[in-house]
Amino acid sequence: MLKKLLIIVPILVIFFIALAFGAQNATEVTVNFLLFKAQLSVAAVAGIFLGVGFFISVIFYFLSTLRWKLRYRRLSKKFSALESRAPESNTKE
Repeated sequence: MLKKLLIIVPILVIFFIALAFGAQNATEVTVNFLLFKAQLSVAAVAGIFLGVGFFISVIFYFLSTLRWKLRYRRLSKKFSALESRAPESNTKE
């Protein structure tokens, strides 16, 4: 329960800050993308680029996690192969 609360509260705080930012920045600007022009508010432009940055960071996070999982799996296989080849040691004393 506490873990969910620690996740939900910061998200709500960021959401309300974004609402306040959007309410204060309703000025329209022209944005030239590579293929087209768009007339958007400053808040919309900021939201779009923050969202794109968020998704790019999530992609890099998952790629990094995948790399570490593959490395762990490879090392576990090497370890179990070495463990099975190692001579049995006498642990009785």
